[in-house]
Amino acid sequence: MCVLHPITFCLVAIKLILRGSCSLIRFYNTPINEYQAKLVLKPLTPEWKWKLIYEPIHQDVRILSKKIPVTKFLNLQVGVGHNFQMHATGWKWKLTTCLGGDGVSRIRNKTSVGLFPGFDLRFGWRADYVLPEITGALGTDEPLFNMQSGRLQASLDRVEAILTHTDSV
Repeated sequence: MCVLHPITFCLVAIKLILRGSCSLIRFYNTPINEYQAKLVLKPLTPEWKWKLIYEPIHQDVRILSKKIPVTKFLNLQVGVGHNFQMHATGWKWKLTTCLGGDGVSRIRNKTSVGLFPGFDLRFGWRADYVLPEITGALGTDEPLFNMQSGRLQASLDRVEAILTHTDSV
């Protein structure tokens, strides 16, 4: 008797590079394992200033600027978009930081503490964090000002006791 097992796969991104001055078609996976198509066109030059995004499911077209440095750590991104479903045109903005990427960022580290000569404790720890994000829009269904507070989750993965014996002659 043959038993069939269901095969589940997760498509993260598909990239198609077009010949010419624009590139990238990406299909992003949503958390419920349905695919959401997103067409992203942007110039291939490193000095690109804008990108065009089309989401057919939401019937949304946006032109977004490159992230503009406001301070050493803060970036501002602005865009203009049109939603064909709602017949609405508006602009969006997003204030981000360069200290973490989009989504969850992770720090892993080991820290040693010498309690007394010959005895050290070493801690292996990690921190997963999502930095706060400030966004806003005008003329769309999004609020004029919105803030996601972010989160921090830290864990102590390992504690090591290190004994060092030296012979003094």
